[in-house]
Amino acid sequence: MVRRVKSALRAGLTAGSLAVLVAGCASILPGGDTASTLYGLKAPSDYATLMTANGWQLMVEEPVAERALDTDRIAVYTGPHALQYFTGARWTDRAPRMLQDLIVETFEHAGLQMSASRQAVSVRPNVSLVSDLRDFEARVTPAGEGAATAEVVVRLSAKVIWLDGRKVLDGRTFEARQSAGSDNVADVVSAMNLATQKVVRDVVTWAAETSNQAVPAS
Repeated sequence: MVRRVKSALRAGLTAGSLAVLVAGCASILPGGDTASTLYGLKAPSDYATLMTANGWQLMVEEPVAERALDTDRIAVYTGPHALQYFTGARWTDRAPRMLQDLIVETFEHAGLQMSASRQAVSVRPNVSLVSDLRDFEARVTPAGEGAATAEVVVRLSAKVIWLDGRKVLDGRTFEARQSAGSDNVADVVSAMNLATQKVVRDVVTWAAETSNQAVPAS
């Protein structure tokens, strides 16, 4: 669903509560820090049927990311080694924090018998989901006779850790690619939303199943 969010938005809305797109476009050429339109991603709304141990607590840690991706700027490769950012457009939060929020939200809405949180507060978690955000960008193919095209890539390397003894139960890398209609920021964000939803859905399904099958009985 398309929805516009002005940069004046300061009400503390989460990335998952915001719509994906706005009308218009943004340039990828370098520019100053002008007023930006904020773009958010939505958590997936469809989930696999999963069985998990009742009462288990899972802590979702914020993904680690290199400096180029640990930002609220929307990254785009315009060549093999040329990383730039869309001007006049930003994510609602840093990319790793957005992914963390979307994973937690998906766990919360999936109807699982285990709960997920961003950090342990008063409840001691049984398992922890740690991850490394490897890719979260668009890759633009220069225009030949026609318009330039873009593909977004989301890649997350994750581990499920049993916290008693810090035992790694399983590790896996999740990747999704999605073609964008153009290198327009609205098309890129729309494609990024689809790719991110696939990765988040797969991570939640895998983490729940791994915890259920591999965590020792208490």
